[in-house]
Amino acid sequence: MRSASKSLLALCAGLSVVLGGCGGGGSSGTATTPTTSTPPAASAVAQLTGTAATGAALANSPVTITNAAGNSPCVETSVTTSALGSYSCTLKAGETAPFFIVVTDPTGDKPPLVSVSTTTPPAGSALTLNVTPLTTAIVAQLVSPADALAVVNSRTVDATQLAAVTSNVVAQLQPVLGAIGVPAGYDPFTTSITAGTPDAAGNTADLVLDVVKVIADPATGQPAITTVDNPTPVLLATASGSGSTLAAPTAPLATLSEGTQLAALALKNCFALPTSTRALATDTSLTSQQGGPTVTAVAPECQDIVAQSTNGAGMDFLHNGYDAGQFFYNWLTSDSMTGASFSVPEVMAYYPGSTSATPGSFASLDRAILNFRFVDVNGNPGNAITMAARIPGTSTASRATDWWLTGNQQAVDTNVKMVIRRSEQLKSGANPASAFQAGVQFLINPIGPGSVQGGNSLQLARVTGPGLPAGGITYTVSSNASQTWMDLWNKTGSLTTGSACGNGTTTNCPIVWLEQTAGLTGTAATTLATNPTGFSWAQAGDGFDATQFVRPAQYQIELFYGTNTGTADLTVKKTLLSDFVRATQGAGLPWNTAGSQLLAALDPAGSLAGSQAALTIDWTQNIAAQQIGGATSMVNTASGSYGPQKGVPRGATSVTLDNQTVPAFTTTSTRAFLLNYRMLDGSNKSMVYRYK
Repeated sequence: MRSASKSLLALCAGLSVVLGGCGGGGSSGTATTPTTSTPPAASAVAQLTGTAATGAALANSPVTITNAAGNSPCVETSVTTSALGSYSCTLKAGETAPFFIVVTDPTGDKPPLVSVSTTTPPAGSALTLNVTPLTTAIVAQLVSPADALAVVNSRTVDATQLAAVTSNVVAQLQPVLGAIGVPAGYDPFTTSITAGTPDAAGNTADLVLDVVKVIADPATGQPAITTVDNPTPVLLATASGSGSTLAAPTAPLATLSEGTQLAALALKNCFALPTSTRALATDTSLTSQQGGPTVTAVAPECQDIVAQSTNGAGMDFLHNGYDAGQFFYNWLTSDSMTGASFSVPEVMAYYPGSTSATPGSFASLDRAILNFRFVDVNGNPGNAITMAARIPGTSTASRATDWWLTGNQQAVDTNVKMVIRRSEQLKSGANPASAFQAGVQFLINPIGPGSVQGGNSLQLARVTGPGLPAGGITYTVSSNASQTWMDLWNKTGSLTTGSACGNGTTTNCPIVWLEQTAGLTGTAATTLATNPTGFSWAQAGDGFDATQFVRPAQYQIELFYGTNTGTADLTVKKTLLSDFVRATQGAGLPWNTAGSQLLAALDPAGSLAGSQAALTIDWTQNIAAQQIGGATSMVNTASGSYGPQKGVPRGATSVTLDNQTVPAFTTTSTRAFLLNYRMLDGSNKSMVYRYK
C-alpha cells in the first residue's frame, strides 16, 4: 500500500466548461419546478434554453426571467439551473422579446449573471440564451456607467446596439477562438455550452470561459477582458468602438482541460468510498511545525491523483508546507464527504513556464491555479485551491496527460486575500460606528510548516507588490504565542523599526484596512468615510493604492528567521485570486443576520452578561449568502483582540465557543463576535456584531 503523503493524488488537469457548437441548440437538461398549468401542445411550444457558467457550471442556481413588462414569460412557476448549469423556460403563448435573464449564485461567491435576447423563438422551437460573465459584460456596455442589472431594471434594450457590441467583442476574441479551436460563428449568447463533468469533457466553446476572464480595468474601472495566462487587460469593445484584440493563449493551456476532467473523475471515485475504506491509516502525532495530522495510506481509488516522486512525476505534492495527506486530511477523514459530488475545477490563473529558469525546475514548468469545488452529502458546498503543473514526458497509455496536481511547492504557510467586512455597532452613538470595511490580508503562519529553519524561528516577513507602499509592509510574530498568523509591524518595509499593531500589546491584526463607509444603510453605505487613525488603517501618505489590488496580481513575501535582518532566508510569491471589493459595494452583497442567541449575548443587562466558558451564538442563513465557516469572540477588550477561531461545520447556523472564555460583559465594557464566511473564491468575507 502506498502512503498518502507520497501517493495520494496524481492530477490530470483540464479546463471544464467548454463553449462549443454554433446556433441555437437546446440545453442538455433542466431543473425546473413544474407549474400546475397545462403547457401548450409540444409542437407549439417555444422555449428559452441555455447554460449559466463562469468557468465552471453554475449549478442549482435560481433563474429570474422577465419580459418588457417586468413579468415572467415562463409557464414554469420557478426555474433553476441543473447540475450542469442548464435551464429551460417554456414561453407562454403570445410572449415576445425582449427577454431578460438573471442567474444568482446560491453560494454568493459570484455576482449575478445577466443575459438578454431581442429575438422571440418561433412556436415549436428553442432559442439558446447563455448566461455568463461575457454576456453580462456585453449587456453592461449598453449603458453608462456599465451596469448589466441597470439594463434589466430598465426593461428596454436596443437590439442594434446589442448586436454591435456582441460583434465587436467576438472580433476581439478571434485570436483566442482560433487558438482553442472554437468553430466559426461563435456567439457568447447563442452558442450551445456543454459543461464538463467528472465523467465527460465539455465542448470547445465552454473552454472560452476558462481561458477568457472578465475584470474591471485597474486604471479606468471599465469592463475589460484578459486570458488566464496573460493578465494584461484589454478594454471591452462598445457599440461604437471595436477595441483591441486579445492575444492568443499559450498552446499548452488547451491541454489542461483533459487533465482537470480526469482529476474530477478520480476525486469522484475516491469519495464514493466510505471513510473507513478511503483513509486507511492516519498519523495524528505530527506537530503544527510538521504540518499537523496526515493520512498515510489510502485506497487504490484514491491513489495517483497528485504528483509523487515514485509515480513518474519526479516530485512530491507540497502546498504551503503541507503534503498531500495533510492538505486533504479533512476531506479524506470526513463522513460528510462520502458521496460528495465534484465539479471540474475552475482555472483561476495560469503561468507559462519561464524560459530563463533552470530546465526541469518548478519555475520552468507551465502551471495553473485550480479551484476544486464540491457539494458534500448534506448538500453543503466547499472547495480547495491548489496548483497543477505540466511535466513534459510523463504521459502514459493509462494516464494520457502531462499535467499533475503538484501544489505550489512552497514550504511555508502563506496567503493573500482581499477582505470585505460588515461591522455593526449595536449601541447608538458608540465608536466605532457601524460600517462596511475593505482591506487586504496577508496570512503568514509563524507556528506552521516551515516556521523553523536551522533551529531559528520565523520572526519577520516583508511583503511587496501592487497597491502596497514602495518599500512594502512588514509583519512580525504576535505576542500571542498560539496565533497562527503574524501581525502588521510597520507600513514602510523596515526590518529594524516597528510596533505591533501600533502599541506593542494588540494582537490579531494581519489586515490592512483600506477604506470604510459612513454607515450600513442609505447614502451612508455608499459614501466613504475618513479612515480611523489606527495603525492597521491605511493613512494618507502611507502609499497604498486600492486600484492596484486586482487579480491575478502577485506579491513577494520575504521571510526572515532568528535575528536576520539582511538578505531574506526564503522568498515566496503569492497570487491574488479575487478582485478588491470596495467598501461602498458592501451593501449590495448578501449577508447573514444575527440570531437571537447572538443578540442576547450582546445585552449587557441580559442573562448571558457574565463570563461564559461555552457560549452558543447563532445566525440566520441568507439563501443568497455564503455559509459561516468560523466564529470567535473578543477576549481582550483592552487590546481589541479576538480569541482562536472555532470552526463551524458546513451547513450549521450556530456554534458553541467552547475553545475560549468570553469575558464578563458590563455597561462600560465591550463585547463583540466575529463570523467568517466560508468563501470559495480565495477571498475573505466576515461580519462583526459589537456592543460598546
